[in-house]
Amino acid sequence: MVDVLVIGATGFCGRHAARYVLEHPERSKYTVGLAARSRSKIASIGLPIDDSVQIFELDILDKQAVEAVVKQAKVVLNCIGPFWHYGTPIVHACARNGVHYVDITGETPWIFDIINKFDYLATQTHAIIIPSCAVDSIPADAGVYLASQTLGHAPLGASTTASRMGGGAPGGTIATFIATAEDVPRPLLARSTRDWALSPVPGADSPPLRLVYSLGSRRGAVAPFGAINRALVQRTAGLLELARLERKRTTEEPPPGYGPAFTYTEFMQTGGAISAFLVSVTIAAAVVGITFITPFRWLVKRFATQPGSGPADDTLERGGLTFVNITASDEPSPRYAKSVIKGHGDPGTLLTAAMVGESAIALLLDELPPLAKGGGVLTPMTALGDNIIRRMKACDRFEITSGIVDGPDGDIEESRKTR
Repeated sequence: MVDVLVIGATGFCGRHAARYVLEHPERSKYTVGLAARSRSKIASIGLPIDDSVQIFELDILDKQAVEAVVKQAKVVLNCIGPFWHYGTPIVHACARNGVHYVDITGETPWIFDIINKFDYLATQTHAIIIPSCAVDSIPADAGVYLASQTLGHAPLGASTTASRMGGGAPGGTIATFIATAEDVPRPLLARSTRDWALSPVPGADSPPLRLVYSLGSRRGAVAPFGAINRALVQRTAGLLELARLERKRTTEEPPPGYGPAFTYTEFMQTGGAISAFLVSVTIAAAVVGITFITPFRWLVKRFATQPGSGPADDTLERGGLTFVNITASDEPSPRYAKSVIKGHGDPGTLLTAAMVGESAIALLLDELPPLAKGGGVLTPMTALGDNIIRRMKACDRFEITSGIVDGPDGDIEESRKTR
C-alpha cells in the first residue's frame, strides 16, 4: 500500500511531479509509489528514489493491471495524457475503489465524459476525483474563490481574469489539442463546450468571445486555456449552488455560493489593442487549422514538441505566470475584489508539478472541506479550498494576495489586504 502513487512518472511533466512529491518538506509523513511502463526507465531518469519508494511496471492499456495498481494507493496523481486516450480507466478504478485522484488535464470533453460516467459512483465510494489541478485550472479557480471570501461571500457579478504566462509548451499539451481534434466525437465536443456544460446547475449567460478584451487599462486577446478555466470555475459555482439547494432542506448551514448573476471571463494580457487583435486572430486560425484542416494537423504533429519532451531544464526557472482577477459584487453599489496569483517558474512543468503535488498531499494530510467529504468529480476549490491556497502560499514558487479595490485598476492597500 502506498499513500501517493504517481502514474506516468517517466513523462516530462510526470517526472517533475514525482520529484516534487519525493522532495517535499512533509515527505516523512507519506509513502510514494511510481508507476510507468518500464522499471528501468524509472531508474534512469535521476529521481531521488530510495528503498521506501515502491516501483510499479504498468501497461496503461491493460484495464485489469490498472485496477490492480490503483487499489494499492490512497491518492493517485496522474500525469499521462492525452487523457481522452489514457485517463478514463484510471478514474474508473479510483471511483470504484474509493481512491482519491488528481491530474493535470486541460481537456473539457474528457472531464465532461468522466462526470457523466463516474460522478455518482465516486459519491458512493467517497472517492474524490479532481481533474485540472495544475496551471489549468487552479489559478483561475482560486482567483474567484478568493474574491468571494474577500467580498464576504456576497453574491457575485462579473468576474474577469487577465493572465500572463511565460515558458515553454510540453509536448503533451500539444498532443492534447491534436487528440481532441482527431478523436473526440463531434457531438460530444459540441455538448461539452457549451456554456455551463460541466456545471450541475446552469448560471447566467457568459459574455460572448471577443478579439480584444479589456479590464481597466489592461488589454488582451483570447486566452488559449480560457475555455477550460471558465468551465472549471463554472463547475465550482454550480457545485456550490447545488449544495446550497440541497442543504436548504436540512438544518445544516448551506455553503456560500457565487449567486445567480455570476459570470466568468478570462483573457491573455497583451501590450495593447492592436497586439491583442493580432494574437486573437492567430489563435483562432490555429484552432481552426488543428480542428478542420488535416494537413495543418500533420505539420503540427511533425514539427511541434513531441510528447515526453518539453523545455530544457536550464530554462525552466525563467518562466512564470500572473493571474489578476477582478470580481464585482452583485449589489446596488458594487464592490470590487482583486486577487493576484503569481508563480515563479515554467507554468507547464515546475508550477504544474507544484500545484498537482500539493493537491495530492492535501488530500492525504489535510482536513477535507465539507463539500469534499461526500466524494464525486469535484474542482480544486470545492475539494481543496483553503488547503491548496495555504499550501501554495507556503511554497516559495507562489505569491497570493486578495483585497478590496476601488475598481479594475486599483491597487490592494495593505490595510485592505485579506491574504
